[in-house]
Amino acid sequence: MFNRKHHLLTARYYFLLSIVLLVQAFQVTAQFTPIPLNGFSQDVIAEAGPNPVATTTMEIDGLASSNKVMYSAAFAGFASIAGGLPDNGTITNAGDSYQLASYTGNNALFVKRNQTFELTVATPGPYVKIRLLAFSAEQASTINVGLGFSDGSFSPYLTNYVLADWFNGSTNIVSQGFGRVTRTSTGPFVADGVTSNNPRFYFVEIVLNCVDRAKQLEKIRISNVSTGTNAPFPNTVIMGASGIAFSQTITPTIIASDCNGPNGSIALNVTGSTGPYNFSWNTSPLQSSSTASNLTPGNYTCTITDLAGCTSSFNGTIVLNNNATITATASPALICAGGSTQLGINAGAGVLTDFTWMPGNLTGSSQTVSPAATTTYIVSATNALGCSAASQVTVQVQNKPATPVVNPVSVCSGSNAVLAVSAPSPALTYSWFSAATGGTAIQTGNSYSLSAVTAPATYYVEAASTAGCISDTRAIATLTINAIPADAQLSNVSVCPGSDVTLQVQNVNTATVTYRWYPTQTGGTPVATGYSFSFVGVSAPSTWYVEGFSTAGCISAVRTPIQVTLIPRLAIPVVTVTAISFSSLTFSWAAITGATGYQVSTNGGSTFSTPSTGATGLSHTIDGLPGNTTVTLLVRAIGAKICETSLPAGPVSGTTLSTREIFVPNAFTPNNDGKNDIVKVFGNYISTIDFRIFNQWGQLIFQTTDSAQGWDGKHKGKLQPVGVYAYVLKVVRRDGTTVNKKGSINLIH
Repeated sequence: MFNRKHHLLTARYYFLLSIVLLVQAFQVTAQFTPIPLNGFSQDVIAEAGPNPVATTTMEIDGLASSNKVMYSAAFAGFASIAGGLPDNGTITNAGDSYQLASYTGNNALFVKRNQTFELTVATPGPYVKIRLLAFSAEQASTINVGLGFSDGSFSPYLTNYVLADWFNGSTNIVSQGFGRVTRTSTGPFVADGVTSNNPRFYFVEIVLNCVDRAKQLEKIRISNVSTGTNAPFPNTVIMGASGIAFSQTITPTIIASDCNGPNGSIALNVTGSTGPYNFSWNTSPLQSSSTASNLTPGNYTCTITDLAGCTSSFNGTIVLNNNATITATASPALICAGGSTQLGINAGAGVLTDFTWMPGNLTGSSQTVSPAATTTYIVSATNALGCSAASQVTVQVQNKPATPVVNPVSVCSGSNAVLAVSAPSPALTYSWFSAATGGTAIQTGNSYSLSAVTAPATYYVEAASTAGCISDTRAIATLTINAIPADAQLSNVSVCPGSDVTLQVQNVNTATVTYRWYPTQTGGTPVATGYSFSFVGVSAPSTWYVEGFSTAGCISAVRTPIQVTLIPRLAIPVVTVTAISFSSLTFSWAAITGATGYQVSTNGGSTFSTPSTGATGLSHTIDGLPGNTTVTLLVRAIGAKICETSLPAGPVSGTTLSTREIFVPNAFTPNNDGKNDIVKVFGNYISTIDFRIFNQWGQLIFQTTDSAQGWDGKHKGKLQPVGVYAYVLKVVRRDGTTVNKKGSINLIH
């Protein structure tokens, strides 16, 4: 069909070509589905054993010449032959499907020459197209086909349609090559036609007209009108039918036209089995899409045409949505008595053109008015579309406010100050100035805040209403500054534990300032008020904080701290025996920081006396001792206060030499103070010595064979660090006896 039309096309028919292509596309994509039928007259399909005679009712073609029936795949398995129709009876082709009637009952309608029969639709329904699954036997047959509907109407559709023989037909083939067998009661059974793709089923297509497709299809009438010399043949055989159901749904979306219009619209969503669709609206100008837009209120009709050229109509109504809005304005809305304001409108939805103001019956979108008292104005607006809206605005008329009242303020220097209007009105605005008249406001509000003020000042404030009405005069606001008390001058105090103490402010100003004493630097509650603070039995160090406050309520900038400390005992002296002879012992100690002198005791601390070197001396020598006599010494440091006296050092003991005794001190202080600066070997019965000293790592750092020579604490000219050093001593006495000693020496700086 397309090729014939293609030869007739000219350039001006391209639009028609596109429609034809759409039709063909629809035909390709639409699918035929089975239509259940009643009225089949014969069983011509052998579904299984034992033989075709037992499972069919008659042969399809001539008994004498052929005597053939069709068979199922199950029968093919039974008979061990090729071919066979699907056991489920479902035939598919290019997306279309057909359903054969059950193989166990009548499954074919036989229409012989000059016969007419009907198939009834099991469930009547509307169809756009139907296809009969059919073929002829004993040559092609000529048929007429008509359709009957549930409303009693009948329409002829096909006249003198030539239906091909079931062998070798070439048009509208649905299925082929499934084979046939001879209808006999005994085998063997031989498949016929399989190798030549025979037999064949064909479809006979019927396109319903625009009227019938909306009806309920109830029956299909087939008449065999064949002529020729092979009577009583050919036979027309109908095996089933499939169709494309007719459906069409119109879903409108209607939007009213509002006061911004005309802007109404009707959008049609058309769905169904015969699309796509063309649209034609009764608008001026004509609109041809699925949506008609820019519509004024009224009734509209759309003619919908499907691919088959069938039409349906839709009627819809556009209503008016009176959504017009305006807002009346007054600029300003608050005026002083005798003033004027500009009335106007702010347009909302819709375009309105005619305006009337009341009271006064004024016209126009704006007016200047001067009401003597507060007045409410109402504006009404309309347009040619019949839309209307109204709004109102109130113009308030106000008198001048009274001069504000401001109380004077007095603050401490450096503090923040707030000047405030007394009993301010929430309906008024207060502006602050630095001059009595003129100038620019420096602050707006009920109060004026200043930070860290140090000098007196005068400010002025005026009141203004919401209408901008201003008081006749400005109120005076004075600011007075009070001096900050000077920080307290204090001196830290040190006392002996358990003593009483009085803390005293030294810069007393009894006329206007007093002082508060706190245990914390900030916050807290004062423990005393006044110029002094006393407490008894000091047992621990403490810190107190003092602030001054004046009769004006001003407080000193910071709290001044004062510390109370306890006088500690002096350090305990470290005492060593630094010299031993046959009749004397010398004890030495290093100076103690803060000490004013020292005391010694040889009786276990019962009594103390001044050292032999004086009250501030750092050694004590005891003479006139017999040999091999032991003396125990205690030493304590003395301070400026009795509570500073240290605990006694020691006890440290020393023993005078016997006649042949050898002595090496266990400590020395090589600090070049002339006291105990050298460690050496003592004895008065020495012939020769070998005296060696080693550091902590076993390194020899001093050696001498001269009994008069000692170690000054240096190695290679460098003073060695504080620590314990080992010595090894070999002494040969004058009588030839040998003494070997080992020990340790403490080097103290």
